[in-house]
Amino acid sequence: MEASVRNEIHQDTTRMNIHDLVRELNENVGAVVVQTMAGVKDRTSPYKWARPDGPVPRQEFEDRLRLGYRVWKTVYMADGKHVALAWLMGANPRLEENLPVLYIQEQRSREVIGAAEAFVNDTYAA
Repeated sequence: MEASVRNEIHQDTTRMNIHDLVRELNENVGAVVVQTMAGVKDRTSPYKWARPDGPVPRQEFEDRLRLGYRVWKTVYMADGKHVALAWLMGANPRLEENLPVLYIQEQRSREVIGAAEAFVNDTYAA
């Protein structure tokens, strides 16, 4: 992945309104995955956060959601919606066979971003 694309994804993720970000994640990976990314127990939270007039997630949840969006968008831009979802929810050899979505929940940014970039570049960089 080119540095300019990587920077564009980061900038978009940082600048995006949290309600729009959650709505896009809900539409592309589903509310259950969003709930898992954020690490919340309430199944309705992703729907509430996606409403333009809905509540803003607590900072720790927002941080996880932004990381999740960034990781998802990296794979999505290279390989499309279905591959990006499968990648998030599948055991990953670059992450000790753990699910990337759990690395997002734990905010293990370097590892999960590295694994996503390695996947789209077909290299081992995690």
